[in-house]
Amino acid sequence: NESPVRDTVVTNDRWGYATACKHGGFYTCSDRFNPGHLLPHKWENCMTIDRHSWGYRRNAQLCDYLTIEELVQTLVETVSCGGNLLMNVGPTHEGTIIPRSEE
Repeated sequence: NESPVRDTVVTNDRWGYATACKHGGFYTCSDRFNPGHLLPHKWENCMTIDRHSWGYRRNAQLCDYLTIEELVQTLVETVSCGGNLLMNVGPTHEGTIIPRSEE
């Protein structure tokens, strides 16, 4: 990285063909990624609380969402392996978060 701001800007590997887990300030290998052991390079676990979608689904049932216990377990596993957790909550078309997702 030859950028003049490379020391003050975090970059990831979400661009290009076959670039995942290869470069940047942190790796973004795949959705719900967890290596299962401590990595020497920072990485990100991108996930959503809905088991089936990254967006809002008005017909989603309560069982379609991860439980609090599953969310905490994912957070602990991610951090213990040196990762950052990016947890998505899909807003409605008005841009609001439904109470079920807030809880």
